[in-house]
Amino acid sequence: MLGGFVDSLLQMFENCRPGLTDETLRKGPEGVERFFLDLYEKERGRLSETIQQQEQHLSAADRRELFERVDERIHKVVVPAYVRVAARFTPRERNDFFLAREPLHGLERLGFTAAGIAIGAFAVWAPFIPLWEKEWVLAFAVAGLVFPSIRRFLSLRRYQAELNALVTRTDNEIWRMDLAYLTDDMSEKAAGLESAADETAEEARLRARLEDAPRGDATKANRRPAKEGGR
Repeated sequence: MLGGFVDSLLQMFENCRPGLTDETLRKGPEGVERFFLDLYEKERGRLSETIQQQEQHLSAADRRELFERVDERIHKVVVPAYVRVAARFTPRERNDFFLAREPLHGLERLGFTAAGIAIGAFAVWAPFIPLWEKEWVLAFAVAGLVFPSIRRFLSLRRYQAELNALVTRTDNEIWRMDLAYLTDDMSEKAAGLESAADETAEEARLRARLEDAPRGDATKANRRPAKEGGR
């Protein structure tokens, strides 16, 4: 909807997200939301132009009202929802999705590798787990080694899915608004046509009555009595 305005808006947010400072992130969602609201204010003119171009089937008043409703939804729903996801994702992304701080990333990866070896040894030893080959210990060790990378991949997938869902829900809501305006306009036009048809039919009935009315009285009224000649 609206020429992909919401999708392009969130893409612009993503392109500008590296500009979030650590200080802004430490202020919490309020500071992050202010950052993106300031960015959106520069896009409000483009939103208005998009509605004027894409919604020409609506009246000028409806286009103005649609702009106000879409603008309100972006302020109250889209930006806060994006901030909720981005404010949680950005610090993890900057730390490369490790739990420990950057100087300890290697130690954390080594710890996951050791945990994988321990889990693999237990799986081979435990009689109730159908894994008896010692090579499974190596497989678990490799899994532990690449676990941070797997976590990074899954986190990125989840983040992208949440943003796509936000775009889809917003486009659906804008489509619903547009359909409501279009339906109202069509109903008003249909009511106007029906009223005009009723007036035309009523005029035709009155004209028919006048044409069918008897004209004898009117003829008599126009006659004058003749004067008597001998008086």
